[in-house]
Amino acid sequence: MILISVLALVAGIVLFGLQRRFRSRPLGSRGKIPVMPVINRDPPPTIIDTIYAIGDLHGDVHCARQWVAATNLFDPTFSSWLQPNAQLVFVGDYIDKGPTSLQTANFVKNLTDAFPDRVTALMGNHEMEALLDRSPASDRRFYFYQLPYSTVHPDELLNYIPPESVTSNTTKALDILYDLALNEIYAKNKFRSIDFSPFGPKSVCNLISDPDLSSMVREELASLQAHYIASFASSTELGQWMEKRPITYVFEDLVFMHGGLNPAVLEVDGGIRSLEDLGKLNEKFLNQSSDTTIASFMRTLDGQIVYDLLTYRGNHKSCMEVSNVASALGLSKIVVGHTPDDDVRMVCDDKFLAIDSALGRWIRVNGNQYCRGEETKSSANGRYTCDTIGSSCEGQIVKMVKSNTP
Repeated sequence: MILISVLALVAGIVLFGLQRRFRSRPLGSRGKIPVMPVINRDPPPTIIDTIYAIGDLHGDVHCARQWVAATNLFDPTFSSWLQPNAQLVFVGDYIDKGPTSLQTANFVKNLTDAFPDRVTALMGNHEMEALLDRSPASDRRFYFYQLPYSTVHPDELLNYIPPESVTSNTTKALDILYDLALNEIYAKNKFRSIDFSPFGPKSVCNLISDPDLSSMVREELASLQAHYIASFASSTELGQWMEKRPITYVFEDLVFMHGGLNPAVLEVDGGIRSLEDLGKLNEKFLNQSSDTTIASFMRTLDGQIVYDLLTYRGNHKSCMEVSNVASALGLSKIVVGHTPDDDVRMVCDDKFLAIDSALGRWIRVNGNQYCRGEETKSSANGRYTCDTIGSSCEGQIVKMVKSNTP
């Protein structure tokens, strides 16, 4: 048996659940979640008896460091592994929805590089979209990084250019973009009619009446976005790391993934029939994830299954569905991210763990919108407000500990 406990950070203090034989009530910022059994089978032929699982970090390296430190798996410098019987699993979405995405991705990357046998970092749908955005326009309906919400904060773009390249025009352009997002997109609910492309009929730059100012913002935005997407090329270290992220991770009869398990993936001809098939799918994606092949691969059946595993949310709506797919693959638990809430959720007779508890401060405070968070700021028409973002990290992560209880 494995017992699950929930770790929460309140005002920077780590609060652990009190572990008992079958259940506990952890102290946390929200709610009370019991410890519950996960695995009922013989011990694995390894020394691993503890797994820490961390949900979507979304562009907040400050909280990423705090949550990883809360596991006590590392020394203070994250250079030494302190628990030889433990593993750490991230379920994806290191980037977007916060202004320190590059730093967050590099932080997780450094952990996987330093401890490849102990740290698993899965692919999230936002990493997948970044990889697909490297493709030519003919392979994309739109570029994900040009959405006016939910993806790349304007200030995030500064992380991908040398500091000496930042000029007064650069900072002025970013200020204008934030202002337009607040007053013209969010306050007027124009999420679909305006985007953050520098050119084209939907470009946010079309809202700038001064032609010289509009031209300057277009030029700055185009340059920043070109540097951004080039950072994920197959020729870069970051791009290669993202391409190698597995879609799923299986430990005994537990499976970790970003989105969920759609019954259709099990039923379609050529779909998933076993846990071994999930491993084979990881290999197929790895072999086709470069910037020259990923777009064509994702149009195949295997690619469609990969995308479904990253984005499916149906498991949250039906415990019967969870029970059926778990039974079909011989699983005791399905652990996912992707769908945020204030807390970790353990439902469906403990078969389903949804661990995206909005760990990043920007998404927790202001949702998918691009708000700097330095101060509370309302739109001119009063219909939308960007709230101030504090320094404390909220949410929960999960610790799974094998018990000797059968």
